[in-house]
Amino acid sequence: MDQITGRRLLAYLFGIVALIAVMTLSKGGLYIDRHEGDVLHLTEIVWRMAQGQWPHLDFVTPLGGISFVPIAALVASGFGIGMSILISQVLFALALVPAVYWVAQTRLEPTFRLAFGAMVLIMALALIHGEAAANVSLSMHYNRWAWCFAFLAVLIALFAPKNSRMEWPDWLILGLAMAFFVLGKVTFAVALAPGLLIALALRGAWRTMVASVAVVLLAALVPVLLAGPAFWTAFVGDILQVSGSGIRPRAGESWAALLMSPKFLVGNAVLVTAVVLLRRDPERANLGFALLLLAPGFLYITYQNYGNDPKWLALLAVILIAASKDWKYRMTALCAAFLIAPSFANMATSPVRHALAGKVNYTSVFADAPHDDFYTLRSRVFRVMERGTITFKDPQFAMLNEFADKEPDLEFAGVTYPSCVQDLGLLGMMGAVGADLRDFGLGDDARIFTADTFGGIWMFGGFEPLQGGAPWYYGGLSGFENADYLLVPTCPITPRAFKAILKDIEEREAVELSLLRETELYRLYALDQ
Repeated sequence: MDQITGRRLLAYLFGIVALIAVMTLSKGGLYIDRHEGDVLHLTEIVWRMAQGQWPHLDFVTPLGGISFVPIAALVASGFGIGMSILISQVLFALALVPAVYWVAQTRLEPTFRLAFGAMVLIMALALIHGEAAANVSLSMHYNRWAWCFAFLAVLIALFAPKNSRMEWPDWLILGLAMAFFVLGKVTFAVALAPGLLIALALRGAWRTMVASVAVVLLAALVPVLLAGPAFWTAFVGDILQVSGSGIRPRAGESWAALLMSPKFLVGNAVLVTAVVLLRRDPERANLGFALLLLAPGFLYITYQNYGNDPKWLALLAVILIAASKDWKYRMTALCAAFLIAPSFANMATSPVRHALAGKVNYTSVFADAPHDDFYTLRSRVFRVMERGTITFKDPQFAMLNEFADKEPDLEFAGVTYPSCVQDLGLLGMMGAVGADLRDFGLGDDARIFTADTFGGIWMFGGFEPLQGGAPWYYGGLSGFENADYLLVPTCPITPRAFKAILKDIEEREAVELSLLRETELYRLYALDQ
């Protein structure tokens, strides 16, 4: 290897991390302006883990805990939730630098090493999930982190290292990437594992295959040693529960839209073009076959991830550049890069937006120390908005009711709940409810089940987290048997979840409800079960 180039590449990669770290950490907290619900979901998982709880064993989630471990460790050490999230991103990026360096140095030309390194580290450090909406949010950080590992794993599987006889870095990086998928976001493991294994087989990298699988198996033993064999049974149970639930069958577009809509059609055509180019090239036919096998995995990940952001287009550009210097490959790579450029530009500029955010427009989400370092826009916290379908009674306008998408009112425990959806003000509403429950007299040990998507009211009232509960509603009544109280919002975040929960409660035998408190925002019932 060119040692001078190697040193410069390392300095460049660490420089990217340092630059973005300064922009994000110097703010002294996390300032978001979108996806408060998703960040609330992240916060509940982190706080539970910081208290010593285990995902799947103590609460329900289809997400593996590995991407929350560094944040939870910092929170447990006394850092606020906002800074814990930001510091964790920096630590993750620093841990990635050696792997990014190795893959770039052994697979790519000098110029493209810089671009590849920047792309991976930008994904690791971004303050938005992607797409083109210029916001700041830590929603779904685990998807970005998984994509970082996917970029590394795919290049290792498809291309043999150049200018080096060492193989063990490939074993370790690929194994750790797959372990992250298994312990963090199983979607990536299911989608990419078949293609990665066949790609290794096609280039005869049997030792890399065996060694990386061994790394995955060793990593899978860690939670067993720490939490017991029930961990994996519970993990699989959570995944099956979510996959069998009809509450959220997909994260965004349908398969038909993902394949054929104008937003995705051109990118899919570029992917097909790349496969055809490689398959028609005798020297790269196996590479084309491997890409063909990976393609469904790329699409499946996009289908399952919120926003349906096809980050694989950037990876496709890198693959084509590494495959050949021929102009046909380079032009196809350029097309793929242009299509995904808005997403990466959005991620790259998100730390700048965070640094420039005017503090006067933000308010603390959790006012209690040491977590008073997580902020969101005041207008999104305190402007509580609801929406519902208008019904016109005047015969002159009755024709407007014919196609109104109005959900029927819901009857529960002798109370009628009109159809409505809370559109904004989630954090403000939960803060108000939590404070009101405290004033009403609920103590620290109150265990509350909420009939809506988010069950984290305990974080706003200083109550006990519900054992076996779920930070996000995935179907069923997770943790309901351990609850002392049932909280029913007058206007839910997700009406579909609201109705499913109340229906399941009504069908449950030997449950007695006693109305304790009725307000404009909620009704509180004591549970006898």
